[in-house]
Amino acid sequence: MKIKEKIIQEKEFLKNGADKNFALCLLFATIILFIYCYFGSYSFFERTFNGIENLDYYKIIYHNCMAFVLFFVLGIIFTKFVLKQKLADFGLQKGNFKLGLILCLIALPICALCGLSCVLDADMSAMYPLINFSQYSWWQIVIYFVSYLLYYIGWEYLFRGILFFGAEKKCGVLCTILIGTLISALIHTSIAGFGKPMIETLSAIPAGMIFGYVTAKTRSINYSLIMHFMVGIFTDVFIFLLA
Repeated sequence: MKIKEKIIQEKEFLKNGADKNFALCLLFATIILFIYCYFGSYSFFERTFNGIENLDYYKIIYHNCMAFVLFFVLGIIFTKFVLKQKLADFGLQKGNFKLGLILCLIALPICALCGLSCVLDADMSAMYPLINFSQYSWWQIVIYFVSYLLYYIGWEYLFRGILFFGAEKKCGVLCTILIGTLISALIHTSIAGFGKPMIETLSAIPAGMIFGYVTAKTRSINYSLIMHFMVGIFTDVFIFLLA
């Protein structure tokens, strides 16, 4: 079969449910991640608002909130009005609450140990927490953690919501988890301009697979969100107190 004929055949497949949603979800993720990497970064905020007071603080808040706006808010609009799907079908539901609760309780000490282990890594200790808690008032620290939660809400809805549930019917559970893990791990590298420590990028691989599995089992993004947030909180607190 010639290339042109294959393309025509694939276009016909894309007119149907699972194939069409999968393609649209990948396209949405590609565009939104492009915007995020170039316009949601610390460097963009620094260039745009280089005269603002407490620049190092507000660039973090901006970066976290941009993930929420781009990944979650625009993701909701995309799901409702482009895919025309129920939000519950994309992980915004309670799902299997009992199983999710059990998994989160099991994950609690593991997340704590992961955060504690970050103290031993010089690169992680140099990067986190993203703000020096001793330099800011209590309300600024509260705002920081609220923005941190918003960041994780956006991140989980894009990767465990749109990408997972958008690709699951087309690719199957395992391949869908691997697709999300691949993209997530790449974003942690310097390729995307953020340059996370090597150990964090490496950890993003098993974490992405675990979070994807939790989402598949519970049919909700809530529990992977809780686990992801716990890792971030424990990492910040332990490094601040002990490093």
